[in-house]
Amino acid sequence: MGECLLRLRRLLLPGANPLARTSDRIEGRVLTLVLLLPLVATPFAVASGAQTYGEQLGAARSQTRERQQVTAVLLDNAGPPPAAVRAGARARAEVRATWQAPDGSARTGMVAAPAGSPERSRVRIWTDPSGRSVPPPMTSAAAVREATAAAATLWLTVLFGAVGGFWLFRRCLDRLRRCSWQREWEHFERHWSGYRDSGEE
Repeated sequence: MGECLLRLRRLLLPGANPLARTSDRIEGRVLTLVLLLPLVATPFAVASGAQTYGEQLGAARSQTRERQQVTAVLLDNAGPPPAAVRAGARARAEVRATWQAPDGSARTGMVAAPAGSPERSRVRIWTDPSGRSVPPPMTSAAAVREATAAAATLWLTVLFGAVGGFWLFRRCLDRLRRCSWQREWEHFERHWSGYRDSGEE
């Protein structure tokens, strides 16, 4: 751990090293920026999560006001339960059913019922103001999950974007360094070869 911290310190502060080049100092500054970006993005991620939570909570309250539960009567037998069902889970099947809309008219459609339910069984379903079968209204817990996902997505996008950008930047920098080292070595080799030839004479 201490060795990793020391290496990170050398990357961030190469100026104390007499062998540090301009490219090393540029790399240190870019790495500092990469480390700071996730910290800077944190309040924006929190704000995004808070905004999403407010929007989702408003949608949940609206759905709770508009949707209501009614009793539907199955018109067919629900499919048999699967041979293997996870512990604690209850298999459900889509089956045709009929129910009464708010205006008193009869509605028919597909609803989810416990697998194995016989024809004429009664199940509770959610309907919208027009009487159509709809999913249950969103809960406050679901709003929290959506908000957390929004905040995490924004923060992780910044994090991985910064890390990926630094990786590409360093690859380009390493390539430039290798080219620079190659040119210096060729220059040194020519100089050394000339010095050696003149010494032999």
